[in-house]
Parts: sequence; C-alpha cells; structure tokens
Amino acid sequence: MMGLVVMMDGASLQKRRFASAFWRGWAFGFGYFLAGMFWIGNAFLVDAEKFAMIMPLAVTALPAAMGIYWGLAGGVAMLAWRAGATRLMLFGTCIALTEYARSHLFTGLPWNLPAYIWTPGGVWSQLAALIGPYGLTLVTCVLLTAPLCLSSPTARSRRFGQIGCAIGVAIAIYAYGFERLLTAGGVDPMAGKGPIIAAGQAGFSQKEVWDPANSVRVAQTYLNLLDAPEAQKADIVVWPEAAFPFLLLEEPLVLNQIQEKLRHRTLVVGSVRRETANEKSTYFNSLLVFDVESGGLTTRSIYDKFHLVPFGEYLPLRTVFSALGIASLVAYDGEMTPGPAPALLNVPKAHFADPRICYEIIFPLFNMRAKGKARWILNVSIDAWYGDILGPDQHFAQARYRAIETGMPLVRAASGGWSAIVDRFGRTVAQHRSGAGYAIAKLPDYGSLTPYARFGDGLFFVMAFALLSISLWRHNRY
Repeated sequence: MMGLVVMMDGASLQKRRFASAFWRGWAFGFGYFLAGMFWIGNAFLVDAEKFAMIMPLAVTALPAAMGIYWGLAGGVAMLAWRAGATRLMLFGTCIALTEYARSHLFTGLPWNLPAYIWTPGGVWSQLAALIGPYGLTLVTCVLLTAPLCLSSPTARSRRFGQIGCAIGVAIAIYAYGFERLLTAGGVDPMAGKGPIIAAGQAGFSQKEVWDPANSVRVAQTYLNLLDAPEAQKADIVVWPEAAFPFLLLEEPLVLNQIQEKLRHRTLVVGSVRRETANEKSTYFNSLLVFDVESGGLTTRSIYDKFHLVPFGEYLPLRTVFSALGIASLVAYDGEMTPGPAPALLNVPKAHFADPRICYEIIFPLFNMRAKGKARWILNVSIDAWYGDILGPDQHFAQARYRAIETGMPLVRAASGGWSAIVDRFGRTVAQHRSGAGYAIAKLPDYGSLTPYARFGDGLFFVMAFALLSISLWRHNRY
C-alpha cells in the first residue's frame, strides 16, 4: 500500500495527473488481483478439451477488469491530492469506496478485499464485527500507509503527532479485538450447546466427479461416509455443493440407501435439481435437507442458490458470448436458474440456518432475511474447481469473516477445500482439508447481533464521509 501511495505522489507531479494516477492504480491493482486470483485457471482445466484454450484470456481478463476500480480510486484521489497526512486518508477512503463498488456492481465480486490480510479469528479481524469488511479495508489502508507521515513536508512535531495518532488507533483496535477474544474463552469442539454436526467430503477432484465412469464410485463413497465413526456420532451430517454427479432427487436407488443408513440423523447435501413444466426443464443449484420419518425419507426443506456465478452457472450477455464460442462452465441442457431470493433453511434438530451455496458466502450482508432469525450460517461449496493452491484457503478465510460480522457460527462442507465448524469469532473449532472425512463438533453458541449485523455498512459510510470531508477541507484551505 505504501508503494502505491509513493506511485501516486509521482503521478501528482505529472502534467496529466488524473490519467497518470489512473494507470498507476490500474497497474498496481492488476498485479494485486493477478497474484491473488491466478488459480481460477484451474477451473478451465476440469473440461480441458472445451475450455483450456480460453484459460489465458480468463486468467488475465478478470484481474485487468478488477484493476479498473483501483485505477479509478487513484484518479479520483488525485483530484484532491496534496502532500501530507490527508492524502493517506483520501487514498484509503477512495480504495475502500471502490472496493465497495467492486463488490456490488455487475453482480459484484468482493474477493480478496484488503481487509482480509488479517487472519480471521485473530485480534485484528474482530473489528469486522463493528464496522464490517469495508470499514476494516478503510482502516487497514490508512494505517498501513501511516509511516509515510514521517516524510511529509510539515513540521516535525506535526509529523510525530500524526504517527502517534495512528499508533493510538492501532492500539484501540487491538484492545477491542483482544477483549472480544478474552471474553470468548478457549476453543473446544464440544463446548457448544447445539447438536453435533459432522461436515465433510468424499475427497474427489472435480474432474473425477464429472467423469461418468466414476458416478457409482462417488455415490458409494458418500454412502459409506454415513457409516464413518464421526457421522455415527452426529445429529446432523453435511455434505458439499453438488456432491453427487447426478440429480439426487431423481435417483430412487441412492435415496433408498440414504434412508436405510440415515436413521435418526438429518442430512444436508447440495445437489442440482430439475423442475419440468410444459416439457421444459429448469435447473437449480440446490441445498436439500433430509430426515427419516415413519413414511420414509423426507425432504424437509430446499434452498435454491440465488446468486449464480457468471460464466460458471450462467452466461451474461449470452448472445454476444455464444457468438464468440464461449459457454458457461456448468450446464445442464442450458443454464442454471437462480432461486427467488436468499432465504432461511429449516434444519431439524437445529435453529434456522442462513444458507450460502459456494461463493454466496463471500458477500457480506447477503441474506438480510436471516437477520435476527437464523442462528448459524450453513455454507456448502465445490472448492475442487480452484485446485490446491490459494483458492480454497482464500475462500475459507472469507467465509470465516461472515461469522465475525454476524455473530453466528459457521458450518462448512467443501469438496476439495476446507470443511469446518467455526465459532462466532471466526475461530476454527474443527476442520478437515483433504480426502474423505469430516470435521465434527457441537454447533457453537450464537451471540447477540453484532453492530455490523444491526447497522450494516452505515458506520463505514460515516467514516468515509468524515475522512473525505477532512481531506477536501485541507485541500481547499491550502
């Protein structure tokens, strides 16, 4: 961050300040996103014959597009840029506001916000419970560039006063996080008062799951997981998104075997499902909740994924991209259909859950219907798309931030990624990373609504407005 501010200082000396700042910001953002998201290329190798040719374009095009936001942040900041500490407040605010825009415009992609440099569950990450990830991004950008105050062309006493102020803010943030974690106590998988939950996966790569020759093996592996010691102890078993390589609700043989093995437990599993009307089929990426009554296996509730992945589950500007020969990565006789809205999921033996399928978990405040009603977050995903480098770790880290922000524990099952139970402070209570197996723990306790859950991004906008006002006032004064 300090390097980017120094680049902006250089741009302020150029004749075309806005253009110079824009391109410097874009170049920095392009490198930032390329380094953090190169792993998306792995998704194009799952069906390599069809998609490998466009992998280089996709790997570079997405960071290039994301870099535009950082370019705009640099260009806009340059309009009121002046030497001194105010440029650091201006810089941090512009980055935070453009990151907010990146998270919402054109379906949004809030991946790798600067706030996420802080380990979820650690002291610094706890500030997200108060001001959310965009507020934490703003504070992070300002504090990490604060040492540049020492090079400001102002009086020595003022420079050290500015550094002292930054240190004071950092100490206050640390004290807030430290106190939250001190009050929380230690981490114990069986300390919760909720049901015992086993969340896990069968350990297949996405290429293996998609190979028709493996359908029986994948199904049998998951069925055998119901007999695993961890699953036998559990009240609720959770499997990943689209765990089976077929439409589970249309496979009575598999459903019968689930019924025989499930007995008193509840099963939550991701599956593609189909609805047919007027000889036309509609496909949904769904989360299914099963349990067994006297009449047999019962589907207790269903959640259909609302926020679909562009170019993954549907093709935006379909006419244009189809003409270019580009198709979505996942297709069942066409595109997926989004569910009607984010919803609550009724899970027997537990309170209502806030369901998130795959990358829905990276969106803060995604499900406002869950506010004050849900008591835990339930996330299923296919992280096998990402390969074994960075992607699954980043996805898990961002999921843990949702627990901090909402004050709700998180249960996560991800094929090819981290399956885990996480407490409301973002700390991992139990986890499982690779191969067939489970993370098992009692559902951690729910806390009261956090300030961020109550007020959303309101405090962030107040902070941004205040810092912008100070920056503009100082710019106009001198």
